[in-house]
Amino acid sequence: MSCGRTKSEAIVTDVLSPMAVEEVIKVLKNDGNPLPFSLHTDASNRGNRKMFPLGVQFFTPSAGIVNKVIDFVETADETADGIAKMLLSCLQNLGLSPEQISAFSADNANVNYGRHNSVFTKLRETNDGILRGNCHAHIIHNTLKKALDSLSVDVENIVLKVFGFFSLSAKRRESLKEFCEFCDVEFHEILRHVVTRWLSLNPAITRLLQNWVPLKSYLVSIGDECPRHLQRLLRLTEDAAEVEESDTVEVYLLFCNNVMSLFEEVVKKLERNLTTAVDLYAIMESFLRGLKQRRDDEFYGYLTKRRLQRLIPSDADVARQEFKAFLNHAIDYLEKWFDYSDKNWLFNLQPLSLTSGKISFDDLEKIIEQLRLVGRLNLCMDNVYEECVTANGLLAHLTAPQEDWQSKQTAERWMQLLQAAALPNLQAVASFLLSIPSSTGFVERIFSLMNAKWSDVRNRCSTALIKAELIVSLNYGMPCSEFYSAALNNKRLLAAARSQKKYKWKQ
Repeated sequence: MSCGRTKSEAIVTDVLSPMAVEEVIKVLKNDGNPLPFSLHTDASNRGNRKMFPLGVQFFTPSAGIVNKVIDFVETADETADGIAKMLLSCLQNLGLSPEQISAFSADNANVNYGRHNSVFTKLRETNDGILRGNCHAHIIHNTLKKALDSLSVDVENIVLKVFGFFSLSAKRRESLKEFCEFCDVEFHEILRHVVTRWLSLNPAITRLLQNWVPLKSYLVSIGDECPRHLQRLLRLTEDAAEVEESDTVEVYLLFCNNVMSLFEEVVKKLERNLTTAVDLYAIMESFLRGLKQRRDDEFYGYLTKRRLQRLIPSDADVARQEFKAFLNHAIDYLEKWFDYSDKNWLFNLQPLSLTSGKISFDDLEKIIEQLRLVGRLNLCMDNVYEECVTANGLLAHLTAPQEDWQSKQTAERWMQLLQAAALPNLQAVASFLLSIPSSTGFVERIFSLMNAKWSDVRNRCSTALIKAELIVSLNYGMPCSEFYSAALNNKRLLAAARSQKKYKWKQ
């Protein structure tokens, strides 16, 4: 089947996209027993237009954690009141109630989470049980930025300036390749670092270190042609007695390359769709513990330690003091912006990860009371106790072998438990808590996909078409062959595709 541009666009915007949203809404309404869901949103510019995707996250025993797009809105009103009204209006148009919202997920801007006038406070006026689902990956990123300020070597600026120097000239790149051959070093492309991309800095530092000896030699050899800001940043000089000073920069790069692996690891964990609020406290605590352990052991990386031994003792001592200051600043910033006390509601969620292979009624009761879930989820606490007893009996069998159980994600463990027996009260609690994300990774990926679809080649696409394509791409997770079979068996879909009503001017 082949279609012209007009027909293809009509099928996507008026047939496939509405059906994709309708299927999500049907699951959320759940035959009169509505599922709790977290509401995701963020803002991104498309030229002089402001776009807001609306995503939802929910949990079902059959599908696990599900992330879907329900709308994609263009609006110029970026105020807290305007965004809140837009969100509530979209939910109303789709037949969803604010009472179903378990958490509001957005980046950590004041407009979203300000104390007195924010989107979060506006939404809580309609449902005071909505929890914060702010982006903890953003906190990790800000921690790194804050800690880097304590170093005398501007690592991020070095990466940006070196890339800028070589990206403008093919001749410089070829010269660097020749220096790599002369130094018997395999040439690696210099990578670009984008300040808004949280995971691009460390790979760029890795490439600098891989090319470090030929790179330094090349920049020294070109003399005055090397920009003065690069000479200053890399501490380059033609004086042979002082050229080893540039090794100080290498030591700092090696330290950052080593310690940033911790930051990368935790950001990747937080941005996974399967990571939820239940896992959040353990991830943040493990990260803080890793930083403290490095500070107490004064471990800055094996290669860093070896390079430090080559420096003048006074320079090595200064570097060690700055590395320790880096870790202290990172620890202080983390403890300021994340509550590591046992009063944090995220702390009490940890037992529900089921890593121990059992559910304590006391732990569950504490969570239910703290989040006031009895009335909201219509729970019967006596039945909750009975279901805990039943669940512990099932978990004794499900956790064998223990290695397989520990390798599963939290949502996968709950899926296996809830598929083994009917536990309606525990299912209600799990559905609520597992719907709360740990970061805004899902909506950030929507923006990446938006930019790929709304490219310069397709710059005349309407917002409605891009919205429909995003919804179809993200909500249908099946392979093409499965979708083909499903479409053939869906008579209503085929009738809508054939109908002339798919064209707006004929509706």
